[in-house]
Amino acid sequence: MTVFVVVFIVVLVGLLVAYIVSTARRLSRYSEQTEQSLRLVEVELERRRTLLVPFLEAAEASGLSAEAVRQLGGARSWSMAVRDRKLGLSAQAAAENSLSAAFHAVLTEADAGRNVLGNWAFQGPAGELGVTERRIAGAVRVYNDTAYRLSQAVGTFPSSIVAKSRSMTAPEPFVETREQLDEQLSSQVAA
Repeated sequence: MTVFVVVFIVVLVGLLVAYIVSTARRLSRYSEQTEQSLRLVEVELERRRTLLVPFLEAAEASGLSAEAVRQLGGARSWSMAVRDRKLGLSAQAAAENSLSAAFHAVLTEADAGRNVLGNWAFQGPAGELGVTERRIAGAVRVYNDTAYRLSQAVGTFPSSIVAKSRSMTAPEPFVETREQLDEQLSSQVAA
């Protein structure tokens, strides 16, 4: 009977160790995937900021609304400032959403006016930025999916115990939060 108890305890401890090792590997994999996908988002956002320079120049030269072009330039500057100050992913998402909206406003005006239809200096950067916008959307979707998966693993028992022992926390999603929108509205009202 004692041998049976000893074997049972050894098997139980072995299963517990195997579970802890498996969970630690899974959490490490989720964490690495989340970091890599965030780096991809950052690469695509930087690519957009770079591509906006020739687009802004072409938009100004093509006679589009100075106000729309100025808003796009301001949104680009705000996006860069939020990134440089490391204000967090929700603030970055708000800035990037504003930048996307300003870009699409310029495109909408260009389509409505049709004064840039044959202008390759405008259409080339506009096309590249359109592709980059879709790449950003895909990269953000991948990041948010991996961040959610890691958050679930970090926040559910029993894997949360392993996560705490490794000092892992749930990552911030790349979404514009309600609090961020409220701050934007209050700053716009104050201005």
